[in-house]
Amino acid sequence: MNPRLADVSDVPMLVALEQNAFQGDTLSARRFRHFIRGEHSELWCVPGEQGLLAYALVLFHRGTSLARLYSVAVSPQAQGAGLGAKLLAWVEQRAIERDVLFMRLEVREDNLPAARLYQRSGYRRIRHLQAYYDDGSDGWRMEKRLCPALELPKSLPFYAQTTPFTCGPAALLMAMRSARPSLPMDRLAELNLWREATTIYLTTGHGGTSPQGLALAARAREFDVSLWLSDSKPAFIDGVRSQHKRDVIQLVGDDFQQRCDQQGIATDVGSKTLADYRQALDAGWRILLLISTYRLNRNKAPHWVWLVAMDERYAYINDPDVDPQLDQVATDNLYVPVSLENLGYMVQYGAQRYGAAVLLRDR
Repeated sequence: MNPRLADVSDVPMLVALEQNAFQGDTLSARRFRHFIRGEHSELWCVPGEQGLLAYALVLFHRGTSLARLYSVAVSPQAQGAGLGAKLLAWVEQRAIERDVLFMRLEVREDNLPAARLYQRSGYRRIRHLQAYYDDGSDGWRMEKRLCPALELPKSLPFYAQTTPFTCGPAALLMAMRSARPSLPMDRLAELNLWREATTIYLTTGHGGTSPQGLALAARAREFDVSLWLSDSKPAFIDGVRSQHKRDVIQLVGDDFQQRCDQQGIATDVGSKTLADYRQALDAGWRILLLISTYRLNRNKAPHWVWLVAMDERYAYINDPDVDPQLDQVATDNLYVPVSLENLGYMVQYGAQRYGAAVLLRDR
């Protein structure tokens, strides 16, 4: 077996292999070209005398140590010789060289040969996927730890934000649900939290949620709550040029903070280290982090995630922003490993290196 990276000239052979290997949900020539040219995908193929014998497509999650085995296909003429297992081991080794901790994949529930291959190779089921495929068939999402790492906690809740401006409520829903499994985790709950926690930016689009607003929403649901802020000023006010807008933002920010003080929500102003986050996790706190998304998608946008766990090298986050245009599915953003170095950059937003965290735990 001599795998090589595919190039655009391989597309006709890849399409032929795909159509011979699968009945439905096949990749088109356009999609193959997209992945071949992609910065965060690798398409390895195994050439034969009369075409391609097999291919494996892996997608890498920017800024993280997570990869997704998007597709594996073996020509019917080459099946039975262990080529699929060898190619799987090959792409796993390539992923390890890119510092990947977890490889995830989806497989049809009725594709027993493929499921057995993945199980023999060390993959375990992490989610049942109801009506996941185009024909309504169910599937399984599976995962393998390629390097030592913390295991995915059982029944870890995940909720994908349904609007561009509700990352904070979505992250808060997941954190609260992990402490109280009976709490609703749906779109109405997401939007109600946004209505409670949103601030006023007076820029285009809807306002986002402030640390104080999220803290007040959690306290209203009888959680113990604390705030960690790098600055006592309202978030991002320094970037607002209009004095009128600054006055409104200051007024709303002051009101949020006064309500936090009245509710007994402790506000710790000052810089925090990764060791502080680790100590808070060890003490049983759930932590919502405001991060810059630059290292995830090259957009310098403020974004809320849930910091689930940390070990000596990595932090593990639930990121509610699932982007289908990047071929993401929900578990691409579930328990995502991020190097501590990357996390250290992410939690400092903008030129002022603003940082914010909302800590909550069940009373």
